[in-house]
Amino acid sequence: RDTLLHLTLAGLCGSASLAAQYAAVRAGVNDLLDCIPLLVRNLEHSQRQHTALVEAVLDRDADAAREIAREHCAGTAALLRGFLA
Repeated sequence: RDTLLHLTLAGLCGSASLAAQYAAVRAGVNDLLDCIPLLVRNLEHSQRQHTALVEAVLDRDADAAREIAREHCAGTAALLRGFLA
């Protein structure tokens, strides 16, 4: 589901090349993302971010969507660094 949400949001941006690039990057990092344990705390936090991101997109609030997406990516990167170190 996570991948589907991300791919859908990338597709909604209106840029076929950006959506294709996101799909390629995601395919390349899926194995790394699988290294993050499925902890309830992490899943709940990610779900809150996803919900806020979808709400921002539906509200056409690009600034909020961008900030939420950045926070989500930064948090995922921090988890990866922690679990792969």
